[in-house]
Amino acid sequence: MNVSSVNARAGRPGLTAYSTAKAGLIGFSRSLARELGPHGICVNTVLPGAIQVDAENTLPAHHRVRPEDQIARQCVPRRGQPADVAAAITFHVGPSASFITGQTLHIDGGWLMN
Repeated sequence: MNVSSVNARAGRPGLTAYSTAKAGLIGFSRSLARELGPHGICVNTVLPGAIQVDAENTLPAHHRVRPEDQIARQCVPRRGQPADVAAAITFHVGPSASFITGQTLHIDGGWLMN
């Protein structure tokens, strides 16, 4: 399981290198899924959105988004939590997901749908 970002799909001004690297993880995962699938190994990518973590407080001011503004753009009206991402990863690395490979899963409260 690789962890990317919704910025891989949406892009973000001033974060071109970051968005490019995160998009590269999607291609990397899909290639590995094809390569390793015959050996019973599944490879997927999760794309977290605005997850509430302490590290967001270290972002430069011009890259910060007010939590209220982010929530207003999501279908699920709350902050994403690390546990939301962890639960998805836990499922995807377990036996119940043994036929899921080469996929990307957005964990963003529906933000990219808007």
